[in-house]
Amino acid sequence: MIFTKKRIIITTVLLIILLAAAALIYYYFYYEEDLNESLPMTITANAEDKQEPEDIAYRFWFDYMNRYKGEDVSTWKRLADVRYNDFQLLAGDENEFAVEVTFWVKLEKGNWSIHHNWGEVRDDGTVKNIQWTFRIKKTGQNEYTLLRIDDISNTVGDLPPVTDTYQKEAGIDVQNVNNRYRIRKNTLEVTYDNGESWKKVPVEINNLLEGDYNGPKDELIEDSYIITPERTAFVVGGYQNIKVLQSTDRGETWNESSVPSPFQAVRIRILDFVSENNGFLILTGGRSMSWEGNMIFKTNDGGSTWREVGSVPSERQVTSGGFIDEKLGFVSFGSFVRNDNPAMPNLYRTDDVGETWTQVDVPIPAEYKGIFTIAETPTFDGTQGTLLVKQGQNGDYQGGKVMAKFVSVDDGKTWSFANLVDPDDVIER
Repeated sequence: MIFTKKRIIITTVLLIILLAAAALIYYYFYYEEDLNESLPMTITANAEDKQEPEDIAYRFWFDYMNRYKGEDVSTWKRLADVRYNDFQLLAGDENEFAVEVTFWVKLEKGNWSIHHNWGEVRDDGTVKNIQWTFRIKKTGQNEYTLLRIDDISNTVGDLPPVTDTYQKEAGIDVQNVNNRYRIRKNTLEVTYDNGESWKKVPVEINNLLEGDYNGPKDELIEDSYIITPERTAFVVGGYQNIKVLQSTDRGETWNESSVPSPFQAVRIRILDFVSENNGFLILTGGRSMSWEGNMIFKTNDGGSTWREVGSVPSERQVTSGGFIDEKLGFVSFGSFVRNDNPAMPNLYRTDDVGETWTQVDVPIPAEYKGIFTIAETPTFDGTQGTLLVKQGQNGDYQGGKVMAKFVSVDDGKTWSFANLVDPDDVIER
C-alpha cells in the first residue's frame, strides 16, 4: 500500500513537471503576446515639461519598453538594448492623438522567445525598424492614458486567419458560424448553434431578391440582413413596398414593418442596429449608368416604425455604408476623379443622424494614389477609428487584395495613413 502511494505521488509530480514543461514550450513557440494586455497605462506629466504628442508618446514608450529590461522574474528580461529612431504625429490634437514610433532592439541572448514576431533577428541579435502606433488620450490636466498599441512594422499589417479580433478592428467582416442562414429547397432557415438546429423564416426567397438586383439567387444580398441571437432581421422587397421582417426571440416569432421607399427599384439595402431601439436602413435606387439616388431611414423603436432622415448629397453609386452610433455614420460612393488626377476615395460622413453630410478627405500617400481608391465603412473603438481603402475593380497591386489602412482619433473627421493590410500575406518582407 505504501509503495502504491509513493508511486502515485511520484507519478503525479512527474505529470505536473511535464505539464509545466509543455506550458513553457507552448509559451515560447506558439503563444502570441498581446501588446495591449497591460493597457491602459497612465502617466502624469510635470506642468513645466513639454506636453507635445511626440513627447508624451516617448514617455509611454520608455516606460513600456522598460518592462522588457526588468531584472525580476515577473518582467522576463529580454532586451539587452533598445533605442528609438523617430516619433511622428499621425492624427489628432492635444486632447487625443495617434503617434507612430520607429525603434530597434537588441535581444538578450537566451532570454527571448521567437513568438513575438517583431521582425527578422540579425546575426548580432538586433531587430530593426519596429513600428508601433500609440493611441493616447488626455484624461486630466497633466494626465495622459495610453489606450492602444498597433504593430505596423514593415508598413504591413498581417491578418492572422485564426484570430478574428484584429480583423474586426481592421474593418474586415468575419462570419460567425454559430449564427448564419441557409437556403434549402427554396426555403430560408437560420441557426444560432452552428447548424445543430434550424428555424424557418416565414418569407419567400424571391421577395428578398427583388428590385435592381442581378446577383446570385442562392444567397442573400450582402448587408441586407442581421443574424444574432438578440435580433434577426431581413429587408424584404425591392420596389416601393419595402418591409423589415425581424425576430427578437431566436426565430420563434416574427414581426414585419413597412419602410416608405421612394424608389421604383431598389439596388442596395444596408440594414444595421446600433442599439436595442435605434437602427438605420440605407436604400439606393433609380440607377442610370453610374448614377443613382439614396435615402437614409431610422427607427427609434426597435424597428416597429421607420422614418426618412435625409440623403447623402451625391448621385453616384453607393459601394458601402453604415452607422457607428445613433448620430455618426459613413457612406462610400466608390471613387471620384478631379482635374485629371488619379482616382480618390469618395467617402461622406454625418454626425447628426444623417441630416447633413460632409465629404471626408482620405489622404492617400503619393506612392499609392490611383491604387487604393474605394473606402469601406470604418470601425470604431470609442473615438478612435480604423478605415480600410481597397483597390478598384481592376486593381492589380500585389494581386489586388492588399488594402491601405488609415486611423482617426476624432470620430472620423480626419484620417491619417497607418500601414498596408495584407490579408493573403503576399507582400515580400
